[in-house]
Amino acid sequence: MRVMSVTADEPPDRGGRIFIARQPIFRRNGRVFGYELLFRSGLDNFFDVGQDGEQATSRVITNTFSLIGISKITQGRKAFINFTGDMLVKEYPALFPPRITVAEVLESVEATPEVINACRNLVAKGYVLALDDFVFTEEFLPLVELAHIIKFDVQAMTVDELSRNLRQVAPYNVKLLAEKVETIEEFDVLKGMGFSFFQGYFFSRPKIVQGRDIPGSKLQYLKIIRVLQDENYSFKKIAEFIARDVSLSYKLLRYVNSAAMRRRMEVTSLQSAVALIGELTLRKWLSLMMLSYMADDKPQELLRLTLLRARFCEQIGETMGKGRDFTLTCYTVGMFSLLDVLLDQPMENVLRQLSLTHDIVATLIGEETTQYAGILNLVKAYERGDWQEVIRLAGCIQNVYDHLPLFYENALDDVRSFYVAA
Repeated sequence: MRVMSVTADEPPDRGGRIFIARQPIFRRNGRVFGYELLFRSGLDNFFDVGQDGEQATSRVITNTFSLIGISKITQGRKAFINFTGDMLVKEYPALFPPRITVAEVLESVEATPEVINACRNLVAKGYVLALDDFVFTEEFLPLVELAHIIKFDVQAMTVDELSRNLRQVAPYNVKLLAEKVETIEEFDVLKGMGFSFFQGYFFSRPKIVQGRDIPGSKLQYLKIIRVLQDENYSFKKIAEFIARDVSLSYKLLRYVNSAAMRRRMEVTSLQSAVALIGELTLRKWLSLMMLSYMADDKPQELLRLTLLRARFCEQIGETMGKGRDFTLTCYTVGMFSLLDVLLDQPMENVLRQLSLTHDIVATLIGEETTQYAGILNLVKAYERGDWQEVIRLAGCIQNVYDHLPLFYENALDDVRSFYVAA
C-alpha cells in the first residue's frame, strides 16, 4: 500500500490532527487476520528528523495511539503499518507493540545493509515482517529470507508474472498475501494459487447469482426492516415480535446491560428492556440485527463495515443541522449501502422489497446526485484511506473536515460495543 502525500491545496493540520482508517486483511476462511492502517499523510509526517528519539516517541504517543488507541482500531488483531527505509533504520517500528505489529517494508525501500540489519533486529524482537507490493529481484533475497509475509499487488501483474514470482519465493518460509483483490472469483483463484491472506474490496461487492430469488427467511427480515422505516410503525408490535424470538430477546437484554448503553442497569423483563432502550435506539438496533441474520453466511467484517458506515453517515448528517429525520436517513443510507452484498442480488432488486424514499433509492443505486450521496461517498473514501477524495468531498460540507477523525473513532466504538453485546 503506497503512502499518499498531501498537496499544498489541502487544509493545514491544526492541532496535530490524525486521520487514520483501516482496511481488513482476511484469512482463507473469511475471518479477519488484521488491518492495514492508512494514515492521513503517511507516518513520515509524524517524525521530524531534527527531533531526538524521545521527542519523536512522545509525539507519536500523544498524537496517535494515546488519543485513539491501536487496540481500538484493530480490536486486538494484527496492525499492518508501512515503513520507509529511513524509518526502519531509525527503529521507528519499535514504537509499536510487537505482539500486534506487522512492519511493512514499502516497495520503494532499497535492500541496503543497514535496512537488512534493521529488519533482522525487528524479527529478533518478535515483530512480523511483511514485504509490500513485492516483485522478485536477487537483491531482495536477504529480506525474503527474513520476511514472514510477502504481499503481491495482483492487479499490477499478469497471471504469468504472478506465477513466476510465486515460484521464486516458494523455497522460503513465507505466507502469501494478495492485495487489491476485487472480486469473489479472484479470491477463489488466488486461494488455489496458495495465498493465505487477502486484502481488497472483494468482500464488499456482491456475487450476483442471476435468476435466484431472495430466500424466504431473508425476505422476512427485509419486511421487518421495511416496517421499521415507516414513521408510523407500531412500537408495540415490534416489541411483540421481539418477544416471540428467543434469540432476539436474549440479545436485546444483553445489549441493554452492556457498555453500549453507557450505563449498566438491572433489567428483569423484556418489557422493561424495550422501555429503557427507547423507540429510536430500538429501531436502529433491530434493523442491525435483521442485517446480521441476513449476513450469517458472510464475513463478520461485512456487518462491522455496515454499522461503521451507518454511524459515520449519521454523525456527518447531524453536523449539517437539518433535523432529526435527515440524520436518521443518513444512518439508513449507510446501513443499507451493502444490502446487495448481503443478499448477493443487484441493489435494484433488493430495494423493490422496501418502501424507501426516492432520495434513498437514488443514492443507493447511484443514479442521481442527492443530498445523501456526498455523505456516503465521503464515508467510503475515508474507509479506503483516499485522503485526496476525503478532502474534496469534505469541502462540500461545512465544518465537517475537522470532525472526521472523531466521527470515525466514535463509529469504531459503536462497532465494538455491538459485538460485545451481541
